[in-house]
Amino acid sequence: MRIDEVMEQNKRFLQERQPSVIGHAPRKQLAVVTCMDCRLVQMFESALGIQRGDVVEMRTAGATISVPERAGGANDLIRSIAGSVYLLGVREVMVIGHTECGLAHANPIALTSAMQALGVDPDALIKREGLRDVNGLLAWLGAFHDVHMNVREVVQAIRTSPFLPKLPVHGLVIDIITGKLEIVDRAAA
Repeated sequence: MRIDEVMEQNKRFLQERQPSVIGHAPRKQLAVVTCMDCRLVQMFESALGIQRGDVVEMRTAGATISVPERAGGANDLIRSIAGSVYLLGVREVMVIGHTECGLAHANPIALTSAMQALGVDPDALIKREGLRDVNGLLAWLGAFHDVHMNVREVVQAIRTSPFLPKLPVHGLVIDIITGKLEIVDRAAA
């Protein structure tokens, strides 16, 4: 199991390094929302020039808020941003999607087949959650078609949330191959 590999690596890590003690408030007063895609690990931080302790980093599938959860602004991402603003001193937010995102190309047949292969009945889930059909299931998952549009919509959901103060919220897209950042929505100064 992978847990054994992780624990072995942790032993080596502890023998080789002793990380410095740092505070929990981000030095740059910045929260970064990005995708959980494994291709972003290590490359993402280098591309942004951030290090341990610089920012609050939040990872979700697709760096998104699913459409059903956007209304009213009460969802896990908004709650996490609120905690970072009110408790950790965050004063700026960046939403950073990426090219070639799996949620931008979610295939309903592949999704339902994978669910069935792992013992989950997609039709029963759709019925129980009132999702109407497989498209509702994709919407619940957070699937989208255009990463740029999705980033803009998430930025807008954060900006208009009644749970957050007015603060700069920017939207960017990172190229998953090169690491190049593109601004798609820059907050007014």
